[in-house]
Amino acid sequence: MKTINGTIAAAMLGLALCNTSYSQPKSKEAATEATPSMMKKDHLMMKKGKMMVMKDGKEMMMDKDMTMTDGTKVMMDGTCVMKDGKKMMMSNGDKMMMDGKMMPGKMNKDHLMMKDGKMMEMKGGKEMMMEKDMTLPDGTMVMKDGTCMMKDGKKMTMSEGDMMMMDGKMMKADKMPAGPKGQN
Repeated sequence: MKTINGTIAAAMLGLALCNTSYSQPKSKEAATEATPSMMKKDHLMMKKGKMMVMKDGKEMMMDKDMTMTDGTKVMMDGTCVMKDGKKMMMSNGDKMMMDGKMMPGKMNKDHLMMKDGKMMEMKGGKEMMMEKDMTLPDGTMVMKDGTCMMKDGKKMTMSEGDMMMMDGKMMKADKMPAGPKGQN
């Protein structure tokens, strides 16, 4: 019986040591590799009319034109040549992720938003209380109480921090990537 218990104990110790060594990084490089979530944070951003680079949590002035992983080219003046050849100019608050995905500066664009339990309208950089129900160009109807009839017929109610862009795209507060409630 002592032999069996000793063998089991030795086997368990061996497994524990194997598991520990398996979970340890193989080298310094492996311990500092960027994770996908870290890579998502790196981006370019137009801020106060200047192009900035956010890399490894540090913000610095953009000092050269850059090409994103999908082939999109971003110039120091904020001009972007997308991978399909289309040109666009970044505005203050716009972000270009390193994979070439553009994230508009939500607070700089006209939109409707549920704020402090009231529907607010951001138009031309000014925020005001929504005065009447609205029908957006895509056919989405937004009521003063935050009820929305989407163009596909679905009905929903906006929650605190949710935004409806003027093109009918809903931005849920809990899904916004940039800062609290999508603010930059």
